[in-house]
Amino acid sequence: MFITFILTLVGLPVAHGANFNVTYNANSNYVGAFSQSGITTGSLPATTSVAQGATVNVGAQGNLARQGFTFAGWNTASNGSGTTYAAGSSSFVMGGANVTLYAKWEIPVAARLIGNGGSIIQVVNSNSVTDGGKCIAAGVRGITSDGTHIYFRPSTNLGYICKVTSAGVVVSVHQVVGLENVAEQSIAIVYGNGCLFLRKDASTTFNSIYCIALSNWSLITVALNGSTLPEGSFWLYANFIQFPDGRIGSVGTSVASNVWPGGEGTGAGKCPAGMYCKTLRLFSVSGSGTNVTTSYSTDFILADSAASWPSDDHGIATDGTYLYQIRHASGYKVWALRSDGPSYLVFNGDGTGSCGAPTGQTGTLCTITYPINGLSSGGALVNSTFFGRAHGLNKYLVGDYDITSKFWLSDAAIPPDGPGNPDVVAPSYTSTDTFTVAENIATTFNAATVIVNESSTLTIASGVDRLLFDIIRIDTASAYIRFKASPDFEGPTDSGGNNIYNITINATDLAGNIGIRAINISVTNVNESSSTSPPAVSGNVYKGVVTSLTVMVNTPGKVRFFMDGKRISGCLAVSTTGSYPNYTASCSWKPTVTARHSVTATLTPTDNTFSASASQVGTFWVLKRTTLR
Repeated sequence: MFITFILTLVGLPVAHGANFNVTYNANSNYVGAFSQSGITTGSLPATTSVAQGATVNVGAQGNLARQGFTFAGWNTASNGSGTTYAAGSSSFVMGGANVTLYAKWEIPVAARLIGNGGSIIQVVNSNSVTDGGKCIAAGVRGITSDGTHIYFRPSTNLGYICKVTSAGVVVSVHQVVGLENVAEQSIAIVYGNGCLFLRKDASTTFNSIYCIALSNWSLITVALNGSTLPEGSFWLYANFIQFPDGRIGSVGTSVASNVWPGGEGTGAGKCPAGMYCKTLRLFSVSGSGTNVTTSYSTDFILADSAASWPSDDHGIATDGTYLYQIRHASGYKVWALRSDGPSYLVFNGDGTGSCGAPTGQTGTLCTITYPINGLSSGGALVNSTFFGRAHGLNKYLVGDYDITSKFWLSDAAIPPDGPGNPDVVAPSYTSTDTFTVAENIATTFNAATVIVNESSTLTIASGVDRLLFDIIRIDTASAYIRFKASPDFEGPTDSGGNNIYNITINATDLAGNIGIRAINISVTNVNESSSTSPPAVSGNVYKGVVTSLTVMVNTPGKVRFFMDGKRISGCLAVSTTGSYPNYTASCSWKPTVTARHSVTATLTPTDNTFSASASQVGTFWVLKRTTLR
């Protein structure tokens, strides 16, 4: 006989693995395997203690961000070579050691466009434009765009500007007197406010620049008010830039942090210790063409660990968030712009053999001689040099300096929004810049509606007719424009007297960026009623004595006078005199009968937008003459 015992032990401890920590690192000074300073904001997930063998739920990104980069998850290695976990949705089993998860940062495509696509455009004169041959096989010294057309200065015809389509077809060629004498170091041009701007010379002039006015293709001097251009060296003077909001400027040479004028540090105007910095100085532009004026706007501080760049700098361009700078026939660097402290590199592809900050890319993506694919051989541009941007197309341009008349046009890319990318882009306008209204509208009528793409303060900032209008806020991104006095087609008050009213609107966003839009409001003619006053005389009327009958009308024309319903001889088609809106017509009346008479007049306007009118009755006593004939 077998007896089975079941023994139950209560309250004894259960064996568990040891606890280990999971911590998170913002990885703010690395991109891949490369050391690269940067700015991170926000908070890391809290450190957690997890038992060996237990499941770890990976923390969310939260508000963690790095200026200029996009967040791509957490990686077990600081250089991104380990295992990557998606933030907030991944899990893994805890091993037998502490774990640090590093933020993985990627470079947006908008910050590494050179070497990644686009097209090489050959300039052609397929429409046989006059002087078009000056743009063919002539090279490119400076290139820019108004968002529709490309403008460049041909290397072998320095006194000319070529205007071509984005497909390279010559539209027009313009000689600019004096441009042939502008030094080759001053060959970068930028479009803005009806001008092609460029620096004056290599070493002596910092307080003014040139404007090639597109209205008459003249070369004029524009003073730089409030500050001067930063000093550079030789080819660095080719540097000139335009922001999407219309501001223009230039960049200076590198200065070590220990002698930086603003001092060392990471605050506004300072240079980080151990680095080298240079100033990008911007000026706001008002007016247009030959009436352009400037005022100092702001400085951006560009920080870099390299002292020598740019040893052969040939251009800068920006989308307002990223600043590209290219080295002659070599590579490029990209900064993430920041106004409240130093701007750090996002992409370091200077073409010296190491791209500096790749995310799966290699040094072959750095060269500008072959900007489509970054190859070091294979043929593309012979001597890629000068740089610009077509803001309306969201594309960059690189011109071929040598005798080829080719340029590279990048793919389109808009910088990403979101944390870590400071707002340095001005508001853009989604409304038209041309409006039409009928004359005689009330002052409560909305002559124009202005709309921008973000919360902004809208003001009438300038324009020759600005004092004739009020601006009425609708909401945070739109406003109405209204006449202060009802417009009259026949009596225009605009500066040109042609019923086209010109004003300039400023849209200032919450970060202080200003978007500028010139608009015009055209007033059209409408059919109106004319008016004719009752005939009037001066003094008494006597039989047989000539008296002048006069009427007031509001439009030019012919006036006919009647006495007691019958036409008055000699007063059948009296022309008016005067100016709008006060015209007169006078008739010599010699009454032959004493009595009470009724006199009227009718107006036939010469302006067919006015209808005919008849006066009220004027009543006169014709008295007996008291003197001899």
